Amino acid sequence: MKIRGEQIDRLVDHLLRRYKERKLIVLKSKESDVREKIKNIIAQNFHEEEIIEEEARKMLASHAGQVKEMDHYKMFILIKQKLAEKKGFIL
Repeated sequence: MKIRGEQIDRLVDHLLRRYKERKLIVLKSKESDVREKIKNIIAQNFHEEEIIEEEARKMLASHAGQVKEMDHYKMFILIKQKLAEKKGFIL
């Protein structure tokens, strides 16, 4: 899944604001450092998902002739789920 930097920034803002409102987080470091760490983790997660999606697309393309009777999107989702599970990645 492709995501832009500004979308990640908005997500980080939303997460921190909600966690603070609900008193689920107490910052022991500068907020800017915490924001940067969260942003990096989210970006890495999306990057890993992109890698899994690309691998699923390649697998689907290599077996395209064998899966004519099944919807390609459903097959893509199934392959992606299996790859993610195999790699210990939570979608």
